[in-house]
Amino acid sequence: MILGGGPAGLSAAIWLKKLGVDAVLLERSGALGGLQRRSPYENLWIPGVQGRTGQDVANSMADHAAALGVEVRLNHEAPVMQEDELYRTGDFAASYVVIATGTTPRAGRFHPSETVAIGPGEPMEALDVEGKRVAILGGGDNAFDQARFARDRGGQVTVFSRGEPRAQKMLREMIPDVRVVVGAYEARQKGMTVNGEVFDAFGIMYGFEAVVPEGLKPRRKGGYIQVNRLGETSSRGVFACGEVTDYWHPCVTTAAAHGIQVAKQIAVKLGR
Repeated sequence: MILGGGPAGLSAAIWLKKLGVDAVLLERSGALGGLQRRSPYENLWIPGVQGRTGQDVANSMADHAAALGVEVRLNHEAPVMQEDELYRTGDFAASYVVIATGTTPRAGRFHPSETVAIGPGEPMEALDVEGKRVAILGGGDNAFDQARFARDRGGQVTVFSRGEPRAQKMLREMIPDVRVVVGAYEARQKGMTVNGEVFDAFGIMYGFEAVVPEGLKPRRKGGYIQVNRLGETSSRGVFACGEVTDYWHPCVTTAAAHGIQVAKQIAVKLGR
Protein backbone atom coordinates (compact mmCIF):
# COMPACT_ATOMS: atom_id res chain seq x y z
CA MET A 1 0.00 0.00 0.00
CA ILE A 2 1.60 3.23 -1.18
CA LEU A 3 0.29 6.47 0.27
CA GLY A 4 1.01 9.44 -1.98
CA GLY A 5 1.23 9.85 -5.74
CA GLY A 6 4.17 12.19 -6.18
CA PRO A 7 7.56 11.23 -7.68
CA ALA A 8 8.51 9.03 -4.69
CA GLY A 9 5.20 7.17 -4.54
CA LEU A 10 4.94 6.76 -8.31
CA SER A 11 8.49 5.43 -8.55
CA ALA A 12 7.83 2.95 -5.75
CA ALA A 13 4.61 1.82 -7.44
CA ILE A 14 6.26 1.43 -10.84
CA TRP A 15 9.15 -0.61 -9.46
CA LEU A 16 6.92 -2.81 -7.29
CA LYS A 17 4.83 -3.56 -10.37
CA LYS A 18 7.92 -4.48 -12.38
CA LEU A 19 9.20 -6.62 -9.50
CA GLY A 20 5.97 -8.60 -9.39
CA VAL A 21 4.61 -7.23 -6.12
CA ASP A 22 0.90 -6.48 -5.85
CA ALA A 23 0.47 -2.89 -4.71
CA VAL A 24 -2.08 -0.11 -4.79
CA LEU A 25 -1.23 3.59 -4.89
CA LEU A 26 -3.59 5.78 -2.88
CA GLU A 27 -3.57 9.52 -3.57
CA ARG A 28 -5.69 11.96 -1.57
CA SER A 29 -5.99 14.54 -4.38
CA GLY A 30 -7.63 14.14 -7.76
CA ALA A 31 -4.41 13.78 -9.77
CA LEU A 32 -0.95 12.23 -9.59
CA GLY A 33 2.33 14.11 -9.63
CA GLY A 34 2.65 15.74 -6.21
CA LEU A 35 4.20 19.19 -6.01
CA GLN A 36 5.37 18.90 -9.63
CA ARG A 37 1.76 19.38 -10.66
CA ARG A 38 1.92 22.88 -9.16
CA SER A 39 4.93 23.87 -11.27
CA PRO A 40 4.39 25.43 -14.72
CA TYR A 41 8.13 26.13 -14.95
CA GLU A 42 10.75 24.19 -16.87
CA ASN A 43 12.50 21.78 -14.49
CA LEU A 44 16.21 22.20 -15.22
CA TRP A 45 17.40 19.94 -12.39
CA ILE A 46 16.48 16.47 -13.68
CA PRO A 47 19.40 14.87 -15.58
CA GLY A 48 18.47 14.06 -19.17
CA VAL A 49 15.14 15.91 -19.04
CA GLN A 50 15.16 19.23 -20.87
CA GLY A 51 12.50 21.60 -22.05
CA ARG A 52 9.80 20.07 -19.83
CA THR A 53 7.86 21.70 -17.05
CA GLY A 54 7.15 20.18 -13.67
CA GLN A 55 3.61 19.52 -14.86
CA ASP A 56 5.00 17.68 -17.91
CA VAL A 57 7.12 15.54 -15.60
CA ALA A 58 4.09 14.76 -13.41
CA ASN A 59 2.05 13.73 -16.45
CA SER A 60 4.86 11.52 -17.80
CA MET A 61 5.22 9.66 -14.51
CA ALA A 62 1.47 9.18 -14.23
CA ASP A 63 1.34 7.92 -17.84
CA HIS A 64 4.16 5.47 -17.10
CA ALA A 65 2.26 4.01 -14.15
CA ALA A 66 -0.93 3.76 -16.20
CA ALA A 67 0.88 2.01 -19.07
CA LEU A 68 2.13 -0.65 -16.64
CA GLY A 69 -1.30 -1.16 -15.14
CA VAL A 70 -0.44 0.17 -11.67
CA GLU A 71 -3.57 0.18 -9.51
CA VAL A 72 -4.33 3.77 -8.51
CA ARG A 73 -7.10 5.23 -6.40
CA LEU A 74 -7.51 9.00 -6.34
CA ASN A 75 -9.32 11.15 -3.77
CA HIS A 76 -8.53 8.67 -1.00
CA GLU A 77 -8.49 10.30 2.43
CA ALA A 78 -9.34 7.50 4.88
CA PRO A 79 -7.05 7.08 7.92
CA VAL A 80 -4.73 4.07 8.17
CA MET A 81 -5.39 1.63 11.01
CA GLN A 82 -3.23 -1.26 12.18
CA GLU A 83 -4.99 -4.56 12.85
CA ASP A 84 -2.71 -7.39 13.95
CA GLU A 85 -0.25 -7.92 11.08
CA LEU A 86 -2.11 -5.78 8.55
CA TYR A 87 -2.62 -2.09 7.85
CA ARG A 88 -6.06 -1.07 6.64
CA THR A 89 -7.48 2.04 5.03
CA GLY A 90 -10.89 2.13 3.43
CA ASP A 91 -11.33 -1.15 1.53
CA PHE A 92 -7.60 -1.87 1.35
CA ALA A 93 -5.35 -4.01 3.53
CA ALA A 94 -1.62 -4.66 3.24
CA SER A 95 1.34 -6.09 5.13
CA TYR A 96 3.55 -3.20 4.12
CA VAL A 97 2.88 0.52 3.89
CA VAL A 98 4.94 3.08 2.00
CA ILE A 99 4.48 6.66 3.18
CA ALA A 100 5.22 8.95 0.25
CA THR A 101 2.90 11.81 1.11
CA GLY A 102 5.53 14.49 0.61
CA THR A 103 5.30 18.02 1.90
CA THR A 104 3.06 21.06 1.68
CA PRO A 105 4.02 24.75 1.72
CA ARG A 106 4.09 26.37 5.16
CA ALA A 107 1.57 29.16 5.45
CA GLY A 108 2.51 30.68 8.78
CA ARG A 109 -0.35 32.97 9.86
CA PHE A 110 -1.48 33.59 6.29
CA HIS A 111 -4.39 32.26 4.27
CA PRO A 112 -4.56 31.88 0.48
CA SER A 113 -6.61 34.50 -1.33
CA GLU A 114 -6.70 36.47 -4.57
CA THR A 115 -3.81 38.57 -3.27
CA VAL A 116 -1.91 36.03 -1.15
CA ALA A 117 -0.09 33.01 -2.63
CA ILE A 118 1.13 30.24 -0.34
CA GLY A 119 4.16 28.52 -1.85
CA PRO A 120 5.69 28.59 -5.33
CA GLY A 121 4.27 27.61 -8.70
CA GLU A 122 0.61 27.89 -9.67
CA PRO A 123 -0.47 29.95 -6.63
CA MET A 124 2.08 32.63 -7.53
CA GLU A 125 1.23 32.49 -11.21
CA ALA A 126 -2.42 33.12 -10.33
CA LEU A 127 -1.57 36.45 -8.68
CA ASP A 128 -2.14 39.62 -10.66
CA VAL A 129 1.29 41.24 -10.31
CA GLU A 130 1.70 43.45 -13.38
CA GLY A 131 2.31 47.00 -12.18
CA LYS A 132 1.59 45.89 -8.60
CA ARG A 133 3.68 46.09 -5.43
CA VAL A 134 4.58 42.53 -4.49
CA ALA A 135 6.13 41.39 -1.18
CA ILE A 136 7.88 38.03 -1.16
CA LEU A 137 8.28 36.75 2.40
CA GLY A 138 11.18 34.34 2.89
CA GLY A 139 14.87 34.06 2.14
CA GLY A 140 15.32 30.67 0.48
CA ASP A 141 15.62 29.48 -3.10
CA ASN A 142 11.88 29.62 -3.77
CA ALA A 143 11.63 33.18 -2.46
CA PHE A 144 14.25 34.45 -4.89
CA ASP A 145 13.00 32.29 -7.76
CA GLN A 146 9.45 33.59 -7.33
CA ALA A 147 10.71 37.14 -6.94
CA ARG A 148 12.34 36.79 -10.36
CA PHE A 149 9.20 35.38 -11.96
CA ALA A 150 7.03 38.14 -10.44
CA ARG A 151 9.49 40.79 -11.61
CA ASP A 152 9.51 39.35 -15.13
CA ARG A 153 5.70 39.58 -15.16
CA GLY A 154 5.88 43.30 -14.41
CA GLY A 155 5.68 43.28 -10.62
CA GLN A 156 7.45 45.78 -8.37
CA VAL A 157 8.99 43.23 -6.03
CA THR A 158 10.50 43.42 -2.56
CA VAL A 159 11.92 40.37 -0.78
CA PHE A 160 11.74 40.29 3.03
CA SER A 161 14.12 37.88 4.78
CA ARG A 162 14.37 37.73 8.58
CA GLY A 163 18.02 36.65 8.39
CA GLU A 164 20.73 36.58 5.76
CA PRO A 165 19.16 35.00 2.65
CA ARG A 166 19.77 31.25 2.34
CA ALA A 167 19.10 31.21 -1.41
CA GLN A 168 21.83 30.03 -3.73
CA LYS A 169 24.19 32.76 -4.86
CA MET A 170 23.19 32.09 -8.47
CA LEU A 171 19.54 32.85 -7.70
CA ARG A 172 20.36 35.97 -5.72
CA GLU A 173 22.51 37.29 -8.55
CA MET A 174 19.67 36.86 -11.05
CA ILE A 175 17.65 39.68 -9.46
CA PRO A 176 20.13 42.50 -8.74
CA ASP A 177 17.38 45.04 -9.40
CA VAL A 178 15.01 43.60 -6.79
CA ARG A 179 14.94 45.23 -3.38
CA VAL A 180 15.90 42.83 -0.56
CA VAL A 181 15.17 43.79 3.05
CA VAL A 182 17.01 41.76 5.70
CA GLY A 183 15.89 41.80 9.32
CA ALA A 184 12.84 41.42 11.51
CA TYR A 185 9.54 42.36 9.90
CA GLU A 186 5.87 42.38 10.74
CA ALA A 187 3.58 41.33 7.91
CA ARG A 188 -0.21 41.65 8.15
CA GLN A 189 -2.59 40.11 5.67
CA LYS A 190 -5.32 42.44 6.90
CA GLY A 191 -4.29 45.71 5.35
CA MET A 192 -1.59 43.97 3.26
CA THR A 193 1.33 45.66 5.01
CA VAL A 194 4.91 44.74 5.86
CA ASN A 195 6.43 46.98 8.51
CA GLY A 196 3.66 49.45 7.73
CA GLU A 197 4.45 49.52 3.99
CA VAL A 198 1.42 48.71 1.82
CA PHE A 199 1.57 46.02 -0.88
CA ASP A 200 -0.88 44.70 -3.44
CA ALA A 201 0.16 41.04 -3.21
CA PHE A 202 2.06 38.66 -0.94
CA GLY A 203 4.03 35.57 -1.89
CA ILE A 204 4.58 33.40 1.20
CA MET A 205 7.77 31.33 0.79
CA TYR A 206 8.24 29.85 4.26
CA GLY A 207 9.43 26.45 3.06
CA PHE A 208 7.61 23.17 3.42
CA GLU A 209 6.41 20.78 6.11
CA ALA A 210 5.84 17.04 6.03
CA VAL A 211 2.38 15.57 5.46
CA VAL A 212 1.98 12.47 7.65
CA PRO A 213 -1.09 10.26 7.05
CA GLU A 214 -3.67 10.09 9.82
CA GLY A 215 -3.43 6.93 11.91
CA LEU A 216 0.30 6.27 11.43
CA LYS A 217 2.78 7.27 14.12
CA PRO A 218 6.34 6.59 12.97
CA ARG A 219 9.11 8.34 14.87
CA ARG A 220 9.68 11.90 13.64
CA LYS A 221 12.36 14.53 13.97
CA GLY A 222 11.74 18.16 13.14
CA GLY A 223 8.35 17.12 11.80
CA TYR A 224 9.82 14.70 9.25
CA ILE A 225 9.61 10.90 9.38
CA GLN A 226 12.87 9.26 10.42
CA VAL A 227 14.09 6.38 8.28
CA ASN A 228 17.20 4.21 8.04
CA ARG A 229 19.16 3.80 4.82
CA LEU A 230 16.66 1.19 3.61
CA GLY A 231 13.69 3.52 4.09
CA GLU A 232 12.35 1.66 7.14
CA THR A 233 10.60 3.67 9.85
CA SER A 234 10.26 2.89 13.56
CA SER A 235 6.91 1.17 12.85
CA ARG A 236 6.96 -2.48 11.76
CA GLY A 237 6.15 -2.89 8.08
CA VAL A 238 6.07 0.86 7.45
CA PHE A 239 8.51 2.46 5.02
CA ALA A 240 8.78 6.10 4.01
CA CYS A 241 10.44 7.81 1.07
CA GLY A 242 10.82 11.16 -0.61
CA GLU A 243 10.39 14.58 0.92
CA VAL A 244 8.25 13.38 3.83
CA THR A 245 11.53 12.03 5.28
CA ASP A 246 13.92 14.92 4.60
CA TYR A 247 16.51 12.12 4.18
CA TRP A 248 18.08 13.53 1.02
CA HIS A 249 18.09 16.94 -0.62
CA PRO A 250 14.47 17.50 -1.70
CA CYS A 251 14.01 17.24 -5.47
CA VAL A 252 12.31 15.03 -8.04
CA THR A 253 15.41 12.93 -8.73
CA THR A 254 16.17 12.05 -5.11
CA ALA A 255 12.49 11.43 -4.32
CA ALA A 256 12.21 9.00 -7.23
CA ALA A 257 15.45 7.24 -6.21
CA HIS A 258 14.18 6.92 -2.64
CA GLY A 259 10.95 5.36 -3.87
CA ILE A 260 12.93 2.84 -5.91
CA GLN A 261 15.09 1.96 -2.90
CA VAL A 262 12.02 1.27 -0.77
CA ALA A 263 10.33 -0.79 -3.49
CA LYS A 264 13.41 -2.96 -3.85
CA GLN A 265 13.63 -3.56 -0.09
CA ILE A 266 9.99 -4.62 0.11
CA ALA A 267 10.50 -6.98 -2.82
CA VAL A 268 13.50 -8.53 -1.07
CA LYS A 269 11.49 -9.03 2.13
CA LEU A 270 8.78 -10.78 0.07
CA GLY A 271 11.37 -12.98 -1.65
CA ARG A 272 10.84 -11.54 -5.12
